[in-house]
Amino acid sequence: MWALAIAFLLTFFLFRDANRWWASLDGPSVLTQYPSAAIWCFFPLFAALAIPWPLTVWYLRRVGRWEEADGIEDQADSKGGMNMLAVMKWLSIGLVGPIGILTLLAIPIHLSITPTEVRVGHYASIHTEVFKFSQARRLTLVEGYKDRDGSFHPAKDLIIDFADGRRLSGNQVGDGGTDIRDDVMQLLIAKTGITPKLAETADEIPALRAAR
Repeated sequence: MWALAIAFLLTFFLFRDANRWWASLDGPSVLTQYPSAAIWCFFPLFAALAIPWPLTVWYLRRVGRWEEADGIEDQADSKGGMNMLAVMKWLSIGLVGPIGILTLLAIPIHLSITPTEVRVGHYASIHTEVFKFSQARRLTLVEGYKDRDGSFHPAKDLIIDFADGRRLSGNQVGDGGTDIRDDVMQLLIAKTGITPKLAETADEIPALRAAR
């Protein structure tokens, strides 16, 4: 059972490396930003807690060790005061399964900066969105964002508006509410060659009309 728990914990590295492999499919880049490593922790942790025990009981019965399996189940039922095998089984199906699917859908997330463009992989999308530096028209350095109640939260970001009307956040794959990485911000400013303006929030930035 402990071996199974460790194996599930190690899936953290499987998800993380799959994310980096996916980003590498875009080709060479000057800088690539990946999502926070915390996003890959949820499935390994929940899977390691929920799946090994019912899977071990199932395996013991599968190989004919019924008495051992029944003893483990009876002991757990006595401590938990309920049918723990059923509880853990449905917890694995109803909670760990969806978490695993949601984690898989996050593998494409990344932001890669090349000499001529920015490539952004979005959640649950196999397509990479491309932003050409030659099409950048405006850079705005924002100080933070406001909640619905109007309270301000500092979170530095760089907003790039493009000629086709699209808008890119330099902190596209960063944690919500955190500052854009300095190396990402400086590289984006250098590649576009545009001096950024200042704004308190992104909502204050007027939209650019798409070029026809």
